[in-house]
Amino acid sequence: MRRQLAPTVVTAAAVAGVVAFSLVASTPVGSAATRPSSAYAVSAEGQVPVDKTPYVESLDGKPKKSSALELPDNPLLAVRAGTVNAGNNSASVELIDISVGADILGQIPIPPDLKKQCDALPPTGADDLPLPDIKLPDLGLPIPLPSLSTKDLPVKNLPDLCKLLLTPPSSLVGIDAVNVWCSGAKGGIDVGALTLLGQTIKIPSTTETFSTPANPLIAITVNEQIKNADGSFTITGLKINLGNGAQIIRLASATCAKPATVKPTPTPTPTPPPPVEGPPNAPTPTPIKTHIPVTG
Repeated sequence: MRRQLAPTVVTAAAVAGVVAFSLVASTPVGSAATRPSSAYAVSAEGQVPVDKTPYVESLDGKPKKSSALELPDNPLLAVRAGTVNAGNNSASVELIDISVGADILGQIPIPPDLKKQCDALPPTGADDLPLPDIKLPDLGLPIPLPSLSTKDLPVKNLPDLCKLLLTPPSSLVGIDAVNVWCSGAKGGIDVGALTLLGQTIKIPSTTETFSTPANPLIAITVNEQIKNADGSFTITGLKINLGNGAQIIRLASATCAKPATVKPTPTPTPTPPPPVEGPPNAPTPTPIKTHIPVTG
């Protein structure tokens, strides 16, 4: 009977050991926050996916930094330089010279009917002329977009539309620079010149979220701020939506987690030196009895 129990006991001990190891392995190391402070320069979802790059996170509160901006070869997004930082309850991003959809608008063939209307405009233009509803051909974007017409473009009138198509800008969206930072549950952004289809977009305030009017081609959200369920705070400089969600691009995003508790290094207690012993006490003298002769 004891022989039959022995394998069972060994098996139970092995299982208990595996369970104990699993519990230890799954326990978070140290006292870092559930979501670490992190930052990334660029990410994209859709037909042209881009992983968060460069990306850093601070698991233990120590400062992390990266400037390794390497985007995959793609016809949609270009960035000249970017730097990201993350630390204990702080993060920041710096981006320089961003272009979305470079030279794409120059590849759009102008419908003949629209070309005739543009040629018939007076030299000074006519701002009160309504936009014609003419179906646009394939825009040449590397993403599938819904069927668009001239009324879906973010322009106000026919002269603006003619200017856009006859002298197209160099990109769909252009940004000189984007700086984003967060500290605790606060953050801010600084956006340089921002152009949409060649037109400068005036951002009314960088302390609140701002969005351009939505349309099937493109929409931009500036300074998107989110308080996450775990107590962390995320601020994203720009979110660019192409084709009603067919392609989402995020630029300059920083997340500040709850502060990681950094345990101070204990100061060793010095061992007191042994007491210094003085010279030993002299022994008590012993009287000696002797006979001294009397003289005189």
